[in-house]
Amino acid sequence: MEAGIGDWGLGIGGSRPTAVVGADSKHASPDSRVDAAARDFEAVFIAQMLAPLFSSVETPAIAGGGKSEAFFKSLLQESYAKAMAERGGFGLADHVKASLISLQSHDSPEPFP
Repeated sequence: MEAGIGDWGLGIGGSRPTAVVGADSKHASPDSRVDAAARDFEAVFIAQMLAPLFSSVETPAIAGGGKSEAFFKSLLQESYAKAMAERGGFGLADHVKASLISLQSHDSPEPFP
């Protein structure tokens, strides 16, 4: 099981993400884990960018409303964000991946001279 945006528990109300990492992710190659982490980070970023868009849409009373609509709206938001990130998103995942690799390498510069 790969950790994905559905595992983050994001909500429209601005709740903080909490990662749930599956057991199989421990056995994945380091490169695929870095790719997945970078893509998941971008998906969380996109979901947060979509939140104002989703909150501005009003649903007619006949079509829904209430807590269940808010819950399913957040699931739809997460699904859109994950799909956008998997298709390239904003290109943020590439930068996050490069930063993660740089942080893991011993060649990274010291933060203070």
